[in-house]
Amino acid sequence: MNLFCGIDIGGTGVKTLLMDSERKVISTDFFLTQSINGPDVFLKSLHESIKKQMDSVGDVALLAAGIGCTGPVDINTGIILNAYTLNGLEGLCLTRAIEDELGVPVYIENDANTAHLGEIVALGEADPGNTVLVILGTGVGCSIRVGHKLFRVPGGIHPEIGHTSCGVSSDVTCYCGKNNCMENIFSGTAINRDAKRFFNATPEAVLDDCDTDEKRQFRENLVSGLFNMAASMAGIFDSKLIILAGGMQNFFEKYLMKEAQERLDLLNPDFGAAKLIRATLDTDSGRLGAAILAQEKLREAHE
Repeated sequence: MNLFCGIDIGGTGVKTLLMDSERKVISTDFFLTQSINGPDVFLKSLHESIKKQMDSVGDVALLAAGIGCTGPVDINTGIILNAYTLNGLEGLCLTRAIEDELGVPVYIENDANTAHLGEIVALGEADPGNTVLVILGTGVGCSIRVGHKLFRVPGGIHPEIGHTSCGVSSDVTCYCGKNNCMENIFSGTAINRDAKRFFNATPEAVLDDCDTDEKRQFRENLVSGLFNMAASMAGIFDSKLIILAGGMQNFFEKYLMKEAQERLDLLNPDFGAAKLIRATLDTDSGRLGAAILAQEKLREAHE
């Protein structure tokens, strides 16, 4: 059996899978990123994860591997540029290191783009062509498609849209230097940080019982940030669907999406109205999309 490996690297955890040529998932695994321990420890954990899965399947041949990596990452060189959520791996040429480990071609993309590839497969004929995927986890990652193609700035660099303004400001400054970016307002890190320091509680506990003006303002900031982000993406890129993915998607669906959608529905369709949906594949879209990336890139290389 010919297989493709998908690797989804986040600031907290790494998800891997093996996929066959028909895009059927054969096996999955997970391990903690722990990038602070350095490249050798990380690569050993990755190799063990993939080897364990291949051994469990039996008679297989691995053809290629794809990586979705939290950015910034240089997709042309395979070098990790992220010293913030992947501290300890910055400067590592990840594609070459994994090629040496696995002995197959390895391709890399920003993790938001690979998650987007996975979700588009799940959408099937419902794909409108112009879509945005937002990964809500340790940080905030964004992927944009226009006319069925991933959007890139000149030079092929993935735009770090998670560090653009969402119209809500914090008294804390993000590592990017701003205090009003998406990551500083509604990443999992930011939401948990603010719930802890303002209320000494979990975000869920705060939003389950918004019985004070301060708690209601906490909730309003999150709804407004989500609405402003979605309206801006839809207005600029004519995006019809905004897909929320990542480890915080259940939180957003339960507490924030309904009201943000109600506000989006009031907008002129030509100026920011869009449909918010949660990721169909839950948190598996990134590793599936990474495997699809490997399959497509290998096919292109042989054409």
